[in-house]
Amino acid sequence: MRAVLKTAWTAARHRRLQSLVVFAVVLLSSATAVLALGLLAGSSAPFDRAFKSQNGAHVTAGFDAAKVSAAQLAATASRPGVTAAAGPYETVEGKLTGDRQMRPPGTVAGRAEADTPVDRLEISDGAWLTGTGQIVLSPETAGPGGHGWKVGDRVTVNDGPALTVVGIASSPTDTAAAWVWPEQNDVLHAGGAATGRQMLYRFAEAGSDAEVSSALDTATAGLPADAATGSTSYLAVKLELEGRIKVMVPFVVAFAGLGLVMSVLIVVNVVAGAVVAGFRTIGVQKALGLTPGQVVAAYAGQVLLVGVPACLLGVLAGRLVSMPLLGQAERAYATNAKPSVPIWVDLTVVAGAVVLLVLAAAGPAVRAGRFSAAQAIAVGRAPRSGRGFWIRRALARTALPRPVSFGLATPFTRPARAAVTVVAVLLGVTTVVFAVGLSASLTRIAEAGNRTEAVPVLVTVPGEMGPEGGARMAPPPGTGGTPADLAQVRAIVEAQPGTAHVTAITEADVNIAGSADPIEVRGYDGDSSWTGYPMISGRWYRAAGEAVAGGRLLRYTGAEIGDTLTISTDLGRRTVTIVGEAFSNGSDPVLITNVTEFGGLFERLSPRNLEVGLTGGTDPHAYVDTLTGALGNLTAAAELSAETQENEVIAVMIGLIVTLTLLLTAVAGLGVLNTVVLNTRERTHEIGVLKSVGMTPGQVRLMVISSMLVIGAIGGLLAVPLGWLLHGWALPVMAGAAGVSLPSDILAVYSPALLAALASAGVLLAVLGALLPAGWAARARAAAALRAE
Repeated sequence: MRAVLKTAWTAARHRRLQSLVVFAVVLLSSATAVLALGLLAGSSAPFDRAFKSQNGAHVTAGFDAAKVSAAQLAATASRPGVTAAAGPYETVEGKLTGDRQMRPPGTVAGRAEADTPVDRLEISDGAWLTGTGQIVLSPETAGPGGHGWKVGDRVTVNDGPALTVVGIASSPTDTAAAWVWPEQNDVLHAGGAATGRQMLYRFAEAGSDAEVSSALDTATAGLPADAATGSTSYLAVKLELEGRIKVMVPFVVAFAGLGLVMSVLIVVNVVAGAVVAGFRTIGVQKALGLTPGQVVAAYAGQVLLVGVPACLLGVLAGRLVSMPLLGQAERAYATNAKPSVPIWVDLTVVAGAVVLLVLAAAGPAVRAGRFSAAQAIAVGRAPRSGRGFWIRRALARTALPRPVSFGLATPFTRPARAAVTVVAVLLGVTTVVFAVGLSASLTRIAEAGNRTEAVPVLVTVPGEMGPEGGARMAPPPGTGGTPADLAQVRAIVEAQPGTAHVTAITEADVNIAGSADPIEVRGYDGDSSWTGYPMISGRWYRAAGEAVAGGRLLRYTGAEIGDTLTISTDLGRRTVTIVGEAFSNGSDPVLITNVTEFGGLFERLSPRNLEVGLTGGTDPHAYVDTLTGALGNLTAAAELSAETQENEVIAVMIGLIVTLTLLLTAVAGLGVLNTVVLNTRERTHEIGVLKSVGMTPGQVRLMVISSMLVIGAIGGLLAVPLGWLLHGWALPVMAGAAGVSLPSDILAVYSPALLAALASAGVLLAVLGALLPAGWAARARAAAALRAE
């Protein structure tokens, strides 16, 4: 054993370049693997833990209290497929105020117990209700840290009697924004309030949206057709909470897989090269008594001595990169837990790396172990006679410069090594093709969601914000001090040369049954079909009572095109028919309709923003400058919509893609470098002969670089379709993880010219990987090369 360890340690020290290559590729691939597995585990773990421990509801269903009785709803708990149920609970859409704070309207439920068969509430502060005059808040309703409400504070619901906050409790699926005692009639049944009833269900089959929808239909069969006001699936809540992290998992896993395969191939190449270069040494070792198994163990040990420390450092690096991303998941659940990568991820990566390193080293080493001492010494490190010579002779008869023809024939001398290097280049260029397409698609997603092409200019008029009024905004920088009226500003905008369309937009929060959190509704006045929302299916709204939904809202509610959706505030309810699905960026559900649908839901409507479309050929920058001058001293601001948009998640993803691409192309480049080093070392004597008969250092450099041209060209050409297929797989999976559907042009990002340029990246990568050893070969002296064995 001591002899094996000494042999392995000596080889690792003496073969410094190969050891450096193994160290780098193992470090980078293990870091990427930890990042991928960490995101995969961290994206689901917080929700899954909370949902399981608290018996979360598969469906939170809302009903109109005037159309279905509590007894009828209670009877649904015994329907086929229902394994557990809680409720019915009386609910009201309530606006909470107190201590100079106000929350958007949310669901307030009358509930006597926190520990129920479904949706067990986790009390993080204070205690549960003991009677009337008390209220328990969800963490989101309470607010963050020391700035929100806390136990002991007094709040009101819909300007009713003051209630004392006795606790903070969380529901895994956000079934309510707050809870009061069931007999708190001055809240739950206050005059004019929008009241309802809530049922919480767990089903025997609830693994998919289709199963959840079918189970809910079975449970509520026989109830009045118009009694249900809405429902929310736990899968939609899970999607919303996990969306920011889970959307990154597919492409990170793809990068990790590419890196892992590249690393294994490069290690195989390194060990195979070491075996070929060390045949004579192997023969001597066998003559001194090493067994075939000890020879294999020595090569495996050489790789492990370098690879295991590299893997441990890679695990640490992967953890450090994962923490900021996993922190987003913890913040989504309003927990105080520090983000962490499960220990099983570290153990899996380390164990997997050790196994792969041993297997990668054992393959070439077993061949060396089979040789007898005499055979190994006799074979030495010379290539087999005749291999690749016919290719060299054929190329020599062409008009190519002799250094180029010599170089192009080199890969055929060691075809197995060349094939492994082709695969390394192929995977490296595949990474580039995939990354370029993914970045282009993400950029198009941002542009489609922001609608900067259709709506290049936005005009903001400070004042009472939204339909609920509120704090008055300060004038934007650079504007005057004369208060502006929206109609006055609109007239100025419409009079400007280059104006094609103008519409006012009102944004508000409304409630939907089954969800404690409000959703965003955008109300346009007049024609808004030009505003540039990419349509996935259906059509734009045209008539009264119609609306267009974002993909997340459809997933969140389980609704489909043609279904009706009831939206409500503390003042009343409205029912709209969904006639189309539009692509909309952002992580929140959104509903788009005419502002007239807000009637009866808000005390006043005060839109503060205008969206402006321009005629063809109008320069947006010049238009904004001219409009700013026309607005004069009015407190209104015109700005380019592209400068007001923030896409933090997409920016993070593109940054991560660029980083991983650089790392993996570096790994592929190291694979090329290792191959060129092995080839030039085997041809040291031949290079000395060529130099002695007049080959210049520049020609030697050209010959060495040319040896990688065929490998780079083949790898690049094969990588283009592979990267294209990987992009076509990953993007829909990412969209599914985000809960959205994508317009068709988001995928169509590869033009023929771009594909041709990407194919040439294989040659570029091969040339860059060969530059360093080509320089070494060019600087070598002929006399020293001729003396080399």
